[in-house]
Amino acid sequence: MTRTPRWLAEVVAWSAALVLVAGLIGAWSIRGVDTRHEVQAETPTVQNIREVRTTVPVPGRKYVPGKPTTRATALIPSLGPPPGPQYDAPPAQIAPPEQRYAFLAGITNYREPTHDTIGAANDVRFIASLLERSGWLPQNIRVVTDGAATGAAIRGGLAWLAGKSTPGTFTFFHYSGHVKQVGSTEKLWPVDRAFVNDSELDSLLARGSGKMWVDVAGCEAAGFMGGLPSSRVLFSSSSQSNQKSYEYPQWGESIWTGLLFDIGSGQGAADADHDGRVTVGEALRYASYYANAITRGQRPYGPQTPQVAGDTVRGWTLADPPA
Repeated sequence: MTRTPRWLAEVVAWSAALVLVAGLIGAWSIRGVDTRHEVQAETPTVQNIREVRTTVPVPGRKYVPGKPTTRATALIPSLGPPPGPQYDAPPAQIAPPEQRYAFLAGITNYREPTHDTIGAANDVRFIASLLERSGWLPQNIRVVTDGAATGAAIRGGLAWLAGKSTPGTFTFFHYSGHVKQVGSTEKLWPVDRAFVNDSELDSLLARGSGKMWVDVAGCEAAGFMGGLPSSRVLFSSSSQSNQKSYEYPQWGESIWTGLLFDIGSGQGAADADHDGRVTVGEALRYASYYANAITRGQRPYGPQTPQVAGDTVRGWTLADPPA
């Protein structure tokens, strides 16, 4: 009887073990256990933006020449003036402060092993302060960030907002954070990974009946558009459904939110007709143009192209939103 060489027996044994391990991994993957791709996320950043210091005053903060305070000297991309003036139809009716409601969710500090973002929580903190400076009541603004921004909290906030959306009101939802894309489905990425599907977001907000603005700052953000845009609902997103969205470490904000709400609206850079007020139409055109221009040469992801759809009555500001 011929004996099998010891080295050959070991090779066969190791091969069998590897096949078994591979089979177990495949089985767990099929069962839906988080893979590395599912629990981590990309955080695209822009490292260099040509900038010029300008003395645009920040609303609500006193500007003293030579004595810079927080954001007193704004950093504005030196890419030229904002897009030229266009006519934005004003609303027929304005929602008073007591009829304005906002739900803002932003996550910078994710649970490991999901990568953190740069400034998503800062995005919503700034927007909340801008709304208050624009006359919104603090008790009508709900904000969840970081560890508080669970799937349950985001779903609860969306349901609360939709419940407030009745004729004569104006409601606003903003999300800044990671987005999970699976095929043609996009999902908001809460801190606990209790993902909120695009169809669920659409369904929750569709319960409202008043004027609404939905704004998403995250990768593949336009995938949340669904059936939301209408004559009642304005939808805006930081990128197309096949694009990444960038953040800028020096701002501590996302490119989209920094341009739309901070530099464009809060600091007045989007005031194309120089009338002293930045309409949402001006701000959206400004942010859309510069977000694409700033990210055009970025590698490996390429540019982000914001998308805006829905209600075309955009001659209003955050201080006088439509009802």
